[in-house]
Formats: sequence, C-alpha cells, structure tokens
Amino acid sequence: MTMRKQAAVAGVLAIATLAATTWADTAPAWNAKVEVPAGALSVGDIESRLSARGIKVKEIEIRDLIAEVEGYDPQGREVEMVLDRRNGETLARNYDD
Repeated sequence: MTMRKQAAVAGVLAIATLAATTWADTAPAWNAKVEVPAGALSVGDIESRLSARGIKVKEIEIRDLIAEVEGYDPQGREVEMVLDRRNGETLARNYDD
C-alpha cells in the first residue's frame, strides 16, 4: 500500500472513530429505566382501588410508571385499562366484545 493510501485509510478511520464517539455521547439511552417514585402504586394498591370500584382484576402488568390491567367491570364486561402508577388515574379503557 502506498503512503498516500495509508494516510487516506488512517484519516477515514480517525473520522469514523470521532463520529462514533460523538454519536455515543449524544445518542438516547434505548434501555434506560424510568425512575419510579417512592410513592408509586404497587400491584396490591392498584388491585384494592379497582376492587373498590367494582372491577374484578384478572391480570396486572407493570411497566415503569404504567400499569396495564385486565379484568371485568361491575356489569361483567371484559375490560382492559391503563393506569398511571403515580396517582391511579385511568389513562385508557377498552371493553372487549
């Protein structure tokens, strides 16, 4: 390999390394966990609150600050809900037919 080609390859490698380092420093954290506040509702808290509203809980899935709940409403309809674990607010509700 000639000196000119060696210099070109070294230059390309240096630029690629600099670009990769810069991207890694500014890239979003894809796997970052959300900090869950100390007062976030537990599975038991969520089940108690929903039971008080007449909902029979079948399954609760927790994802950071969100709780996805499957169950039955007081009329016996199957319902899926999304709750905010910080305050118990219902963010979404879907009835299965």
